[in-house]
Amino acid sequence: MAAPRDQHRVWEAIALSFDRSRTRRWPHVEAFLRSIPPRSRVLDLMAGNGRHTASILEAGHAAAWLDWSRPAAGIAARRYPQAVVAVGDATSLPFRDAAFDAVILVAGLHSLPTAAGRAACLRELRRVLRPGGLAQVTVWSRDAPRFRGEGQEGEALDVVIPWRSHGHDEERHYHLYTPTALRTEVEAAGLAVADEAAVAIVSAEPDNLVAVARKMA
Repeated sequence: MAAPRDQHRVWEAIALSFDRSRTRRWPHVEAFLRSIPPRSRVLDLMAGNGRHTASILEAGHAAAWLDWSRPAAGIAARRYPQAVVAVGDATSLPFRDAAFDAVILVAGLHSLPTAAGRAACLRELRRVLRPGGLAQVTVWSRDAPRFRGEGQEGEALDVVIPWRSHGHDEERHYHLYTPTALRTEVEAAGLAVADEAAVAIVSAEPDNLVAVARKMA
């Protein structure tokens, strides 16, 4: 397994390859963006190549992109000049308190390799969200078909997922969630879970978990 300190290097190394491989937007994310008030200020947190930043803009909102990958930031800045693009750590966001009406965190939380880092990310998400604002958090499910035979049934699971596209040979750390674990972590950050779902992204059966949470006044 790649050591936690190596994950920043991994994601910078594969940024261009990731961009070539990950172009499809996720329907539940786009539905969420259509459901919030027009012209909302929306943060795409751990945004990767910004495919969902495009969804924010197309839904008529003001978009901010944040990721720690400098190559990915270059892609986002060229592709989405209307968006604010910031390079930063999801555990210490470079934004003021209550800066956003909504936040999307799509397939990012589970790539933070420590429990402390994931907790800090969710606390920061809450901090930059205005009172009453909504966040949608999507993570890989430990009950996805490809992982059902691994670990202890019903418990969260840490795995290594290789990236071998376009000549790369890298290892990504992923923390796979149960519904209970996701809800517990979101609530521990001070957010109220308003909706939960399991969605199918790459499999015929559900392979991702989604929590929509509100920052209470």
